Amino acid sequence: MLGTLERHGTRSVADGGQTPMGKTTPSVVAAFVSTARMERDCIRLYAQTHPEVRAAAILPGGKELLQQLRGGLCPQVLVLDVLLNDMGILSLLEEIRALHLNPRPVLLLSVPVPERTAARRAMQAFGDCEVILKPYSLKELFDQIYLLGAGAEQYHLYRIRGCCRRYLQKMHADPAMSGCDYLEQMLLYALASDRPMTVAALYQLVARDNNTQEGSVAAAVVRLSQKMHRQNTGFYRQLCVRCGLPEDAVLPNGKLLKGMWELLRQEVL
Repeated sequence: MLGTLERHGTRSVADGGQTPMGKTTPSVVAAFVSTARMERDCIRLYAQTHPEVRAAAILPGGKELLQQLRGGLCPQVLVLDVLLNDMGILSLLEEIRALHLNPRPVLLLSVPVPERTAARRAMQAFGDCEVILKPYSLKELFDQIYLLGAGAEQYHLYRIRGCCRRYLQKMHADPAMSGCDYLEQMLLYALASDRPMTVAALYQLVARDNNTQEGSVAAAVVRLSQKMHRQNTGFYRQLCVRCGLPEDAVLPNGKLLKGMWELLRQEVL
């Protein structure tokens, strides 16, 4: 939570017992099997720009998958099209289980039926597999993969990071600027805290995580806000109004943090 956003009266990091946030989201290793070439190409392209899910293999059939699994491929999540050309899905599942993979991957089956009743029948037939219904967006698929591979806590952070980056994109933020990373980390700390936090405390936490000075963190976020202001996007102007400022104002760090914190709370909490 964000507190008064004042710089005085800040409790130290050591005294506060805060838990550091990782600067990056841990990736989930996945392997995909799909008979449709276009779908494989789309998955490959999407994975290149969404490194939270690492595509260790994108294959056209079950036989290729079994060969790679026997050769040492060890994904956390296996995404399998139930309509394969080279073998039946039940036979493939039996052969995967016979390999006794350790650790055992989560199996996510892509079922081309929109009815919920059909999905329930599929889950009963396939046992301990997860099911995702077609059609789905790649975002929905990758979100599900991340949840299954990383767990609920990391998935929550993954969602916050995704929303934060989407907001920054809407304001035409330059991802090469260190202020983007610092702002994201500050928001993660603020949202994860069970008590109000001042901006000064957030500077302290992020500076410690990045082995830099608190003043450097603050200055980087100032430069980021100034550059987003020059981009003059509708999203930035709306955020100014939301924070009680004229729409042509430059958001100070405290206002920028509080405005984005409120938006993130509405979307992910």
